[in-house]
Amino acid sequence: MKRIIKLVFFIVIICLITFLVFGIASKTHKSKIYRERIKTLPAFSFKALNDTIFCSDQIKEGPVLILYFHPECEHCQYEIKTLFSYKDEISDILILMISNAERGAIRNFLDENNLRNWPGAITLVDEAYRFKDYFGTEVVPATFIYSNKLKLVKYFKGEVKPETILKYLKQDD
Repeated sequence: MKRIIKLVFFIVIICLITFLVFGIASKTHKSKIYRERIKTLPAFSFKALNDTIFCSDQIKEGPVLILYFHPECEHCQYEIKTLFSYKDEISDILILMISNAERGAIRNFLDENNLRNWPGAITLVDEAYRFKDYFGTEVVPATFIYSNKLKLVKYFKGEVKPETILKYLKQDD
């Protein structure tokens, strides 16, 4: 009887190890695919707040700053408020602010921070939760910086200081 219990225990341990190794390998493979996909601006489409569809093929040149945020996220609030205080430095940058929050919460956030009619900033709604499919993350805030030729310069998962964002935005291809 002890022998059977040991055998069953051994088989369970082997199955757990196999499951963990497979999970790690699968996650590593997906991560590699996403890293490759975002090297250039990936094809995507989201609805704008006015219900029009915005597609990545509408972007012909950069630099482009993509901010994935949630209006209730304190880190997102800090990053966006502080970044938009650098008016002169970001005036020639296309900024895509993408959120999966409800439209009302997004509008309130934009209104509270005087960002609703910011020139060069487009707010998009991720109603179908597709951001992860396009960019490989659902962490907020997430920041993607693309060059003039729409090549990825840098991306950040989590809060990043606006000074760092500006440093990478000003890099040449």
